[in-house]
Amino acid sequence: MAGDTFRRIRVFRGVARVVDHRRSQNAVPRQLSLREPVESASQIVAIDLSGPAVLVVAVVVFGYFIAILLFGTYFSRFSRTINDYFFSGQRFAWWLAAASMVATGIGSYSYLKYSEQGYNTGMSSTMTYTNDWFIVPFFMFGWLPIIYFNRIRSIPEYFERRFNRTARYIAVIILLAYMFFYIGYNLFTIGVALQGMFGIPQLYSVPLVALFLGVYVSFGGQTAVIFTDLVQGIMLYLAGAIAIIAGLLVLGGLGQWWAYLPVAHRLPFVHLTADPKFNTVGLFWGEALAGSIAFSFMNQGFIMRYLAVKSVQEGRKACLFNVVVTLPVSAVVVGAVGWIARSLVVKQACAGGVLAGIQPVHIENSFHTFIIVCWEVLRRNPWLFGFVIAALTAALMSTIDTLINACAAIGIYDIYRPLIRPHASERHYLGAARIASAIATVIGVLLVIWFNRQKGTLMSIHYKGIMIIIPSIVTALFLGVFWKGFTARAACAAMVTGSVLTVFSLFHPEIIRPLASFVGGPQNQSFIYMRALLGMVVTAAVGVAVSLADRRGGGKDIAGLTVDTLDEAMRSYKGGDPNHRVGRIARKLRLKIDDSLPAGTIAVSASVMDLMAAAPGDIVYVSDARWYLGGLRSDHVRLLEPHQQDEDLALVSPDTVRNAFLLADRPVSLEKII
Repeated sequence: MAGDTFRRIRVFRGVARVVDHRRSQNAVPRQLSLREPVESASQIVAIDLSGPAVLVVAVVVFGYFIAILLFGTYFSRFSRTINDYFFSGQRFAWWLAAASMVATGIGSYSYLKYSEQGYNTGMSSTMTYTNDWFIVPFFMFGWLPIIYFNRIRSIPEYFERRFNRTARYIAVIILLAYMFFYIGYNLFTIGVALQGMFGIPQLYSVPLVALFLGVYVSFGGQTAVIFTDLVQGIMLYLAGAIAIIAGLLVLGGLGQWWAYLPVAHRLPFVHLTADPKFNTVGLFWGEALAGSIAFSFMNQGFIMRYLAVKSVQEGRKACLFNVVVTLPVSAVVVGAVGWIARSLVVKQACAGGVLAGIQPVHIENSFHTFIIVCWEVLRRNPWLFGFVIAALTAALMSTIDTLINACAAIGIYDIYRPLIRPHASERHYLGAARIASAIATVIGVLLVIWFNRQKGTLMSIHYKGIMIIIPSIVTALFLGVFWKGFTARAACAAMVTGSVLTVFSLFHPEIIRPLASFVGGPQNQSFIYMRALLGMVVTAAVGVAVSLADRRGGGKDIAGLTVDTLDEAMRSYKGGDPNHRVGRIARKLRLKIDDSLPAGTIAVSASVMDLMAAAPGDIVYVSDARWYLGGLRSDHVRLLEPHQQDEDLALVSPDTVRNAFLLADRPVSLEKII
């Protein structure tokens, strides 16, 4: 090639590199650079928004904030008791819980973190979303029925009932650290995004975002969280689809995307044992094992979502749908922009630095991969970009609202109620729960200061904290559920020892080396993922050893609290022998209020009882017959002896109508639960 500038396009390991052999005044400047993240991501403005564009994006995002705020606070009317506030009265259908978990599982950090990881390592970014499958049976048939039938309101409560009070408060400390970490991390990443777009320092943007979040979570409770997350889940998928389709159109279609995607980026697994910053082996031990158990077994936010459904069977449906459908789709939605970014970079380099129809993509900081690529592939359209950023905001809100609500639940059920005000009214606890939500939000805001001082990618910053916090508690919890011989002394000793040694390894990482000998690479000394394996091994070893030596530790009554005693759990839940006969749902029954009936009861005809295969004393679920409400107007009641009136008539007390939010002129459905 002749001329003042001679360029040779060289492809090495699938990555196009532009090499300038001579420079001149007419040379096209190199438009692409990918650097290691700077010490503080908030120091860089990623895209140059003009004044009108800033106004349009701000209007769209602010309008979305206000709409969600009003929508969420509307549902505060369905939170009359503390059980309503935290668990929505355990009234919802599986599909509503499953759909709302779309938004709960995708945080603001998900878009930024997985787009960055997808840009750096390709389709292997999906690993952390698709490795939960092997833990699902343990959750569906072990942990879920235990917490549901025992009416366990928080993870620390289980530790006290299964072990002792000391174990409970060790768990409180670890769990609050876990959830505060996630609240702070979500606020940090949305601050990074706002800084990258508008140049607003996190000192101002994060508290403002937190204020909006705190208002509707504090007043709406779990019902507001579920319904706002349902809407936000739709927004997330729609916005993700817009960004992905726009990127593919810029590239010229799926074929062009795949052709310019480096071979290494097409692989589902990358760096089997090399580079512990992101490798398959490390991710299995650190994320798939410790992380998946934590997310399924001890993430208070997700546990509260499962406890908000009407039955264990509905919870199992929600769990299965989440793993088979929601998580794989979400992995594509949050990571695909990064894959597209890598193909854009390669194709742009091969084309001489510019692609037709868009401005040069210039990534100064990989933290901002998502917002930079979206801004360019949407051809700098502020309305479409504003919609996508509103979805990013939705991701933040939908994850943090769950975490804030979960922190408040622990604050009330594990600290305030048992230690400070054990005999207060429901109204008092409801007010205290709202204050606890506000406190959790403030702590998350303060943690953003720590996150801003961390170095590395968003992925490494995330796991740097999580891999320290979770190993000991997830191991103790798993042993407690599936091993009847795991004693209280063993649980306390194991959690303390495991946590202390995990923290100790930060200062003396050489103690991890024997467990990480099969992991190689230039960054091996960091041990981001393998630290979790150390914590789990130490916790398990101490727990087993102390349990075997503790001959006096088996005297506590743990009936119903282990997987081999589920029959006792069901018997305790019902207050009698469970009825396992299979029946059908009785639909479109007419309501009639009967003042003589006790609160929380219902009477139906003998034919309806036969249809449901139910008997007096069974727990049944009464709900508004409109299925699309998802159980918003419903409650669990106890079945009385059959009445002698019309067959399609259901007699209920005034209290039942009020507690279930039923409408006297609307038909109801009736389903036997147990």
